[in-house]
Amino acid sequence: MANLKLDFDDELIAVDDHDRQQRLIAAHDGDKWTVFEGAIDGPQALSKRATAETANQVLVDALQWLAENDDYPSSLDYR
Repeated sequence: MANLKLDFDDELIAVDDHDRQQRLIAAHDGDKWTVFEGAIDGPQALSKRATAETANQVLVDALQWLAENDDYPSSLDYR
């Protein structure tokens, strides 16, 4: 079983995968969500991963991120 922590509110969604020591954070800014990822205990800077229009898109793609299934079609705009 995975060791995960999920935290969310109207402006922020955060997922910590303690097994992989990775973090995914999405911040709501205006009309879009910006998704970042990086190491839990690493440097403070996180890498921009993608953008999304809705919180639902962020949550679905957070599940994809956890599963690391490259065959799953993403609804995010990866940059």
